[in-house]
Amino acid sequence: MNDSEFDDLLKTAKGDFPLPQSFKQGVWHRIESRAVARKSSFSVVEHPWMSALGIAAAAVLGLWLGAITLPETKDARSAYAESISPFIHTSVK
Repeated sequence: MNDSEFDDLLKTAKGDFPLPQSFKQGVWHRIESRAVARKSSFSVVEHPWMSALGIAAAAVLGLWLGAITLPETKDARSAYAESISPFIHTSVK
């Protein structure tokens, strides 16, 4: 059944079905509860400072982790002496 046939079927279907008294109240209650749930899930988007704080915290954490994993730096004299020393580059077998 394609959409136009289904639309025609819905247009021709008429009926007066009795609904319970609390039907509208239940529908509105579900709509309101979903709206509240949706609003709480998007609270970070509504408060840009929370997003900015999260980005700043991630940047600080990245910088800190990068700083503690840096290799130890040597002065130029020591680096040159090690690069030309024949004793450092030999391996004992």
